[in-house]
Amino acid sequence: MKIKLFSALMLKRVALAIAVVGGNLINAQITTFPWTETFEDNSPTRGDWTQIYEVNNMAWTFASSASTGSSNITAYEGTKFANYPGDSHDFDKTKLVSPPLNLSAVSNPTVSFYYINPFWDPDQNWLRVFYRTSATSPWVQIVEFHSNITTWTSSGNIGLPPTTYQIAIECETDYGYSTLVDAVVVSGSNLSVKDIKKPTQSAISYYPNPVQDVLNYKSNEKVHEISIYNISGQKVGQYKAGVNEGRINVSSLASGTYIVSGKTALGTESFKMIKK
Repeated sequence: MKIKLFSALMLKRVALAIAVVGGNLINAQITTFPWTETFEDNSPTRGDWTQIYEVNNMAWTFASSASTGSSNITAYEGTKFANYPGDSHDFDKTKLVSPPLNLSAVSNPTVSFYYINPFWDPDQNWLRVFYRTSATSPWVQIVEFHSNITTWTSSGNIGLPPTTYQIAIECETDYGYSTLVDAVVVSGSNLSVKDIKKPTQSAISYYPNPVQDVLNYKSNEKVHEISIYNISGQKVGQYKAGVNEGRINVSSLASGTYIVSGKTALGTESFKMIKK
């Protein structure tokens, strides 16, 4: 009887370990780009971000208002953002770590985001960005921000190695006001048709291209959703479809190059669109 109970317990532990590995390393892997994280409650990937406490245990939170300072600030996109409290002189340092990334189909990968980092006279927090190439490899710092930023400001496109496995946004507090981050985008700069992998079966066709006012789409499969990104990887439109063909009004978009990403049961397919 004891042997049976022990075996059952071991099987339960093994199953739990598999579920944890599957949830964090397999199911959470990001394979479709541009990928945007706005830290909303309904984000499908927010729960896959983890935290590494480098010094002490101050945690990033997902909030709609800053813990300290920035009293009139709202989210750059949506209603929530990542918030590092910054209410300590103890040089707390914590990394907010992305889900695993698979950048094998992306050329010239970049990461960008919007941030606020106000100084609390005379104190200023440090905001840093890191990458690593595997779950056990060392973190490599690629950029640091240490100036008084009181409104949402773009980090600009920060280049990533194609072998990047994860990125981390780290804050080190020196009793500055809360450091805020929103609208994280991992993308490929200078995307072109040759960079894009399409499903092996026919999926979505778009026309006309170039387009002026209305973009038509047609598919052999039901189209679940269509998103439009500018060349910097920022999402500028999202449309629920649920049909095989339809029309999207793009008249409000500025002239330029965009990436249209459509999702069907066969997967996600991207298309380069020229807006007149």
